[in-house]
Amino acid sequence: MLKKYVRQLNPIQENKIEPIVKVQKLLEGSTEAAKEMEYVLVHAAGGKQESEYKNLTPYAIKNGFETPLDLGKKITDTIGLTGKGGYMAGSGKITSKKWSDGTPQWTGGNVTPKTDIVLGNLKVSLKKGSSQLMSGGPDESLSTFRAAVENTKSFDLDGLAKEVEDGIKNLLPSTIGEFMGGADLQKKGGTVYQKTKSKQGKIGDVAAGTFDKDKVLKAADDHNLKMKKKFADLFASNIEFKKNFVYEAMTGAVKFDKGDAAADHFLVVDFDGSSEFHKVQSAQTPYVSEILSKVKPDVKFKSTAVTKKLDGKDTKTGYYRFWSVVGLGYTAAVKNIQKASIDYENGDLLQEGFFNKIKSIFRKFYAFITKVFQQMKKFITDSVQNMQEFLGLKPDIKFNNTVEW
Repeated sequence: MLKKYVRQLNPIQENKIEPIVKVQKLLEGSTEAAKEMEYVLVHAAGGKQESEYKNLTPYAIKNGFETPLDLGKKITDTIGLTGKGGYMAGSGKITSKKWSDGTPQWTGGNVTPKTDIVLGNLKVSLKKGSSQLMSGGPDESLSTFRAAVENTKSFDLDGLAKEVEDGIKNLLPSTIGEFMGGADLQKKGGTVYQKTKSKQGKIGDVAAGTFDKDKVLKAADDHNLKMKKKFADLFASNIEFKKNFVYEAMTGAVKFDKGDAAADHFLVVDFDGSSEFHKVQSAQTPYVSEILSKVKPDVKFKSTAVTKKLDGKDTKTGYYRFWSVVGLGYTAAVKNIQKASIDYENGDLLQEGFFNKIKSIFRKFYAFITKVFQQMKKFITDSVQNMQEFLGLKPDIKFNNTVEW
C-alpha cells in the first residue's frame, strides 16, 4: 500500500517543475525569434535570406501569417521599405578623433554597433519589448557623458566662474591689517612698534585673525564645496544635456563618428506585425524625449585626482585648479606681509614715504592676483571640461539602462 502512494506522489513533484522549464524555453525561443526578425526584415526589404527562421515561424503562424517572410513584409510594407534592399550591420569602428584638449573622444572598447540592420540607406536599430539602452562599463558611460557635454551649449559657465572668482577674492582681505606686522602677528594679534626688538615707538595694534591661514583654508574649503554643488546643479536642470546624453546612448553618433554602426532610425516591432518607425537624427527628435522620460539620467560628482590620459599616460591637466589659485593667492599675500615685516625690522618706518612703499608692495600683490584671476577665468569658461577639472571633479552617472521601447 505504501509503495502505491509513493508512485502517486512522484508525478505531482514532476508537474511542479515542468511549468518553470517551459517558461525558460519560451523566453529563450522569444529571444532567438527576435534575432531572426532582423534577418527576415532584411529579406523582406529585398536583401539576402540568411536564416530558415525556425524560431520565428511559430510566432508568425500564431499571429495569422503563413510564413515569417509574410510577417516581415507586413512590417516593411508599413514603413515603405519593401524592395529597397538591405543587409545585416557588421561590427562598428570606434572613432579615433580627439577633443580639443587632446583626449580621445571615446575610451570604451565595445564595438557592438547601434545599427542592427540597414534597410535601403537607413541605419536601423531594431527594438522589441525591453532591452538595454547601451553597453555597460564606466568607460562607455563616461565617454557618453563627455559627448553630451561637448554638444551642449547652454551651460552658464560665466555665471559660475564669476562666483568662483568672487569667492576666492574674498578669502584675502583688501587691506591686510593696514599692512602692519608679519604673518604670525596677523594671525595672533598684537602691537606693532617702530623698533620691534626693543618695543619702542608704538605704531598700532593688529587684531587677532586679521590674516589667519587656518581661517583662509577653512573658508576656501567651504567655497570649494559650494562651487561643486553649483556645478552639479548645472546638469540637474539642463534638459539639453540630458537629451544629448540619451541621443548618444541611443545612436552612437560620436562613438562611431556617424558611420554605418551609428543608428539613425529606430524600428519597434512585435510578432503580430505591428510597428513604429522613428527617424532619430538629432537630440531634438521627439522620440529622444520619449526615451529620456524612461532613462532619467542623473549626474553626481566625486572629487578626484587631477590627471587625464594623453597617449595612454596619466598627465597633469593644466595649471589652474581651485586649490592652486588659492595657494598662489595665499603665498603671495604671506610674501608681501613678510617683505613689509622686514622693512619694519630695518627701521624704514622712520623714513618719509614708508607707508607709500608698503602700499606699493600690496598694489603689486593685488595686480598679480587680478592677473591670475583673469587667466583662471578664461580657462574655466572655455569649456565644461575645464571647469570640471578646475574643481577636481569626476562624474558619476546613474540612469535606467533597461528601456521599454
